[in-house]
Amino acid sequence: MSVPNAEFEVGLRGLRGLRRLSSVAGLLMLLQGMLLAGILSTRVDHALLPITVDFSGGAGERVELSQVDVGLGVVVLCVLVAVARLAVVIPAVFTRLSGRLRSNHHAARWTEFAFASSITVFLVAQLNGISDIGALVVIYAITSGMTLFGVLQERTTVRSGHPMLPLAFGAAVGIVPWGVIAFHQVGAGVVGDGPSVIVRVITLAMLAAAFAFAVTQWREQRAALRGAHRVDGERVHVLLSVVQASLFAWLVVLGVVLPTGPGG
Repeated sequence: MSVPNAEFEVGLRGLRGLRRLSSVAGLLMLLQGMLLAGILSTRVDHALLPITVDFSGGAGERVELSQVDVGLGVVVLCVLVAVARLAVVIPAVFTRLSGRLRSNHHAARWTEFAFASSITVFLVAQLNGISDIGALVVIYAITSGMTLFGVLQERTTVRSGHPMLPLAFGAAVGIVPWGVIAFHQVGAGVVGDGPSVIVRVITLAMLAAAFAFAVTQWREQRAALRGAHRVDGERVHVLLSVVQASLFAWLVVLGVVLPTGPGG
């Protein structure tokens, strides 16, 4: 009886620690969002990235449909991640989600990852000069849809033959937007209009973060196949989420918005 009780107590301590970590992460992201909003509010100029559409008729005119304020975009990202983190610490919500963690179900994780990763890749694509609305919508949709394979991996009950196949498909789908961005970088460089150094740094940093998310999920699901359902994977996800969103936001604001201040 002592061993199961000890394991139960460890599980309870792990869940309490996860709740504290989520609280700290949410507050940190909220404070960063407020600080970034304060910095951007002092700016007269804004970094505006166009959303365009090409019409094949006539002379093939390119029309600008709208503009995205990239500074505002990263503030929204920080606030949304903060809301996602703080929402799960509400007692009723946390009790329900912690029960699902024992069954290897991570609904809160995939909800947060779906919008956070999609917004990030969308803005990275725009920073690299991709402005066509069709390409941007597809990039956003594919990145968001990638998470469905993660959900499928956790819900799959038949695990014969290729037990990690859903997650493998998700990785294959998730790399497509990054391939599009890389292709655009190479093409722009060939014609002498490649992205700036800071944009290349941002792109590589976010690609590395995406890879870290994929490796973490893969390792966790491999452990789940062996019957090990721990909170370690969720803890790592929270840390990665905060680091990725924070790094992206500050790199964009300090490296793109403040030095150049394009638009008005």
